[in-house]
Amino acid sequence: MATANWAEILKEVEELYELHERGSADPKKCREFNSRASLFLSKMEDMGINLMADRMMDILVGCSPKDFSPCDNHQNTKGALERLRDKARENLGS
Repeated sequence: MATANWAEILKEVEELYELHERGSADPKKCREFNSRASLFLSKMEDMGINLMADRMMDILVGCSPKDFSPCDNHQNTKGALERLRDKARENLGS
């Protein structure tokens, strides 16, 4: 099990947040977000950060990129990413 580097985790969450915000109406960016979020989930599982992994899994469950319409769960995903960012910041300050 890898150890958690909270600065790196926070950086990744912030990048995912920005990608999600830019990609809400762009199917290509939405698919990129989905792919990167899946990799982030795997990393959290490998580090044993189960709470963060569970929250990322919840985000991915509601993430279904569409080609011709905006994200149905944009606000929910945005809020979930903000909570993940807050959790990473808390752990970074510990």
